Amino acid sequence: MCAVAEVIAAGQQVAGVEIVIDLADQAVDAVAEVDRRRDVVGIAAVAVARRAGNIGSRPGIPRQQMPDGSEAIKALSRSETRSIVDRFKTLNPYNKKVVRGSILNIVPEINLDSVGKPRQVFGYGISAKRYALYIQRGSGVQPIKPSEHGLGLYYRPKEGRDQEYDVAVWIREGWEWILNRALGLPSHRPDWFHVPVMRRIAITTPNVMAALRRLNRDQARPYNFGLSPVIVNLSDTPVTLLGPFEKNSARWREMPYINIHDGKTHTLKPPTIPVLAETFETVFSQYVRHPEYKSIAPDGTPCKSDTRGLLQRYPVTATEFHLIGKETERGWEQAEDISTLLPSLKRYERNAGTVNDALQGRLQKMSLDALQRETGLSRHTILRARQRKRIHPRSLQLLKAAVSTAPVRRR
Repeated sequence: MCAVAEVIAAGQQVAGVEIVIDLADQAVDAVAEVDRRRDVVGIAAVAVARRAGNIGSRPGIPRQQMPDGSEAIKALSRSETRSIVDRFKTLNPYNKKVVRGSILNIVPEINLDSVGKPRQVFGYGISAKRYALYIQRGSGVQPIKPSEHGLGLYYRPKEGRDQEYDVAVWIREGWEWILNRALGLPSHRPDWFHVPVMRRIAITTPNVMAALRRLNRDQARPYNFGLSPVIVNLSDTPVTLLGPFEKNSARWREMPYINIHDGKTHTLKPPTIPVLAETFETVFSQYVRHPEYKSIAPDGTPCKSDTRGLLQRYPVTATEFHLIGKETERGWEQAEDISTLLPSLKRYERNAGTVNDALQGRLQKMSLDALQRETGLSRHTILRARQRKRIHPRSLQLLKAAVSTAPVRRR
């Protein structure tokens, strides 16, 4: 495993960081064929390497192969990585007395052991942002940089933080379970796997506060928090459960929740509503089966949950346009707003601005004077509609409303 490098990019614009990464790309191309998992704030996981899918598209770069004949990548050595890092010293825009050296940084917390000596680091990747760097320790493994992607939106089932690697204890224990199972080593099932999955929700609207005040009037105050269990709804009615904030995960199943859609109170145990509460065991079991949607499998087919090997670039062909709302749910930036629990993507139906057969028939039966009077549209627009020529969507809606309410009169 090569050394892991990252970009020092505090306060930099994203575009500027991308330029640095592109420069690092060219430096890597001059040294070896390697795999890069790109991030706008870092070159992580496997040093300064190019995304695997880009390799095959560049002529003149030889492919690597494993003993079984499958395609592989060749990572940079520590010395090669160091030489690339040193080349970026002249681009350091900071005060050299404060930030010394290169804007690329070989992370000592990952690459060096407790006495400052280089150590062997391994990587396990599930998809683009779901990976873990780890070291072998005794008969098991120790995650030193586990990804929180796809996990950070859940409220912690276990308190505590690993001070050595600055990661939540439950994230580290979950990744230990994943890695040991993947490597065929004895695995320990975390004692919080049976806990229902919760999301922390901020009280940002009067409706949410009013619902929580039925359970705890003193606690339900603006910008306080509540908990919402992640559930599978087995009924035909909408269910979004919201309960008071509680750190003790042992109480989550028995504590009361309000269904914000009808105001009724429910519990998960005993169950008083036809829903299934997801557990953290379900989350981590499904986590490892997340396919990589941005690439395709070595055989050119879409990636599946069990796809392995050197992935390729995903060809994209535009076929038709789908109109959706451009508005962004600001709640997703904090991942604590109640709006993140509800469907929010607005899809617009394509409207060609022309009438269909049924509407054309109704328009032909109504007089022009009546249509003008009911809609306020010009005779020219109405005649275009009768001839099934394109008109403004709003004009089309006015005509639809007119024929649905006005009596039919032949001119």
